[in-house]
Amino acid sequence: MDFRPLPRPTGAFQRSIGAEDVRAICHCVFGPTAEPVSTVELGGGLYNNTHRLELADREPAILRVAPEPERQFRSGRELMRTECASLPWLAR
Repeated sequence: MDFRPLPRPTGAFQRSIGAEDVRAICHCVFGPTAEPVSTVELGGGLYNNTHRLELADREPAILRVAPEPERQFRSGRELMRTECASLPWLAR
C-alpha cells in the first residue's frame, strides 16, 4: 500500500495512524477482502485526521479518525457522531 501520512512535530495534538491501522479499519468497514491501495492523509483539519483512501475494486473513500479518547477535549467527545446525527436537521 502507498501510505503517505503528514509529517507532524513531536507533541502535536493530531497523531497519524499507521498503515496497519488503515488496513484493519478497511477490513472492518468494507469486509476482509477490501484492500487499500493507497492512503493520503489530508491537511487542514484541526481535530480529526482525514485520509483519502483508494481501494482495490471500490470507489475512493474518506476516512476520518478522531483522537484517542484520553486526548479528546470534553466538547469534542462523540463529535463525529453528533455531526452525523445533526445532518438531517440541516438538510432542506
